[in-house]
Amino acid sequence: MRALERLEPFTTRRRQALNKINIALLAAVMLTLQMITSVLAILTLYHSPLVALTSPRCPKRHPNHSGNGSIAALILARGGSKSIPLKNLAKIGTKSLLVRTLEVLESFGEFDSIWVSTDDNRIGDAVQVAFPGDRIQLHFRSGEFARDQSTSIESTQEFLSKHPEIANVALVQCTSPFLRSQYLAEACRKFHRSVDCVFSAVRSFQLRWRMQPADEKMVPLNFDPRSRPRRQDWDGELVEAGMFYFARRSLILMEGIFQNEHCRVVEVNPKDALEIDDIDDLNLARIITEQTEDK
Repeated sequence: MRALERLEPFTTRRRQALNKINIALLAAVMLTLQMITSVLAILTLYHSPLVALTSPRCPKRHPNHSGNGSIAALILARGGSKSIPLKNLAKIGTKSLLVRTLEVLESFGEFDSIWVSTDDNRIGDAVQVAFPGDRIQLHFRSGEFARDQSTSIESTQEFLSKHPEIANVALVQCTSPFLRSQYLAEACRKFHRSVDCVFSAVRSFQLRWRMQPADEKMVPLNFDPRSRPRRQDWDGELVEAGMFYFARRSLILMEGIFQNEHCRVVEVNPKDALEIDDIDDLNLARIITEQTEDK
């Protein structure tokens, strides 16, 4: 009994020491868990698309562009067209040229993002009304790149300089009102690693001449008048349709061009190749649409 009495203080002190050790271990575990949680939160933050969206380098970085194979569709739609005021918003039937094209791009569904580059709030408003939310991205360019003298390559370079995440661009012209998804699908298939560019073209069998300014003599350009080719005797020529241009970022920014010798071509049906340059073209497109699409 006396032995137990002598052991009791020792047992009590031992129990107290063990409790202190357990409390210390529990505190260490809790601290470790807090540190792990903090690290995971930081990692999640830096890998979140929100960081890209708020990055000071690119305020409108798009999360879909994660590799060299991604493609952004881009429409250049400035507000200062001269032949037809606000030509991009001119209507064929119930839809504007811009909305018609955007609907084709969206229904195609293979682009990583779709952009409209404009300098005009009316065009931006029209896009947001027709495509609410973030389905279509808006890029507001400066007036410097929306003048009558501004070229498509300059405007595309300006766009790419603001969006470094975009590796490839499909410049699509909304003034080609008969764009088809199958043409875009073929362009995507042909836009593989060994190719720098893909563009639309029409095969022509027209025999071309040029007048020499000095003496006004007529010179044949693509045939010999002494041996005029029949249509079935030659492959014809490829003429740009102007419907779209797929190109690598480096080709546009470093070389300042949409096309080089490493290109592929998508042949467009001549019936779909109409380009809207003036009011006569617009009226013709309206007539074609009334006779075909509205039936």
